[in-house]
Amino acid sequence: MLVLKLLRSVALTLLLFLAIYMPAFLIVSALHLTPTAMVPAVIALTLVTTCALMGWAIQQRWLTAEDFGWQWPAYRYVLYALALGVLLGTVVTVVLAHANEPGMPEGVHLAPWQAYLCFALGAPVQEEVVFRGLLQSTLARSLLSARLRVALAGIAASLSIALLFGVIHLKVGPVTACAACLLGVLAGELKRYSGSLLPGILCHALFNLGGLLLAFG
Repeated sequence: MLVLKLLRSVALTLLLFLAIYMPAFLIVSALHLTPTAMVPAVIALTLVTTCALMGWAIQQRWLTAEDFGWQWPAYRYVLYALALGVLLGTVVTVVLAHANEPGMPEGVHLAPWQAYLCFALGAPVQEEVVFRGLLQSTLARSLLSARLRVALAGIAASLSIALLFGVIHLKVGPVTACAACLLGVLAGELKRYSGSLLPGILCHALFNLGGLLLAFG
């Protein structure tokens, strides 16, 4: 029975992931957007979809805004996020400088200001709201329904979503995927401990900034 409940929790998480991303890619495909235009469009569409799903869950009283991380953290978690973001971003930048990975998707040609706007601001907000906000919070709640202890459910949700976050970056390359998984663990734990999305967003932004500086100087 427990295994079945766990499988249902995982299935629910994957369905939510598909519900967020599939409509966005179908829309940009239908609009025949260029690869360059697709990047900000997907970021915006998935963010709107995620916020709508969060709003529905809050209205149904399944989760609260605070459960999703919409609250201010204690300041120490902001400091932790800044330190971890700088450290991880620096290490990953050095590693990627010696790795032969493609980076930007094929056909995507962003001006430096566009890249910084998309990947130092847009993507950190969007991905943290999607992965740590909706998916991690929903999975943790679902695991609680499977009668796991609060701490165990939180840790399992954090690590599972970090793994998913790493897997979706495999198309860029294995080094990037491993780095994304590590970032996911840090951001997930920052969200779990602080109860807020803000530390993860800051850590994520600094992490991405290293790669942008490597690409554009």
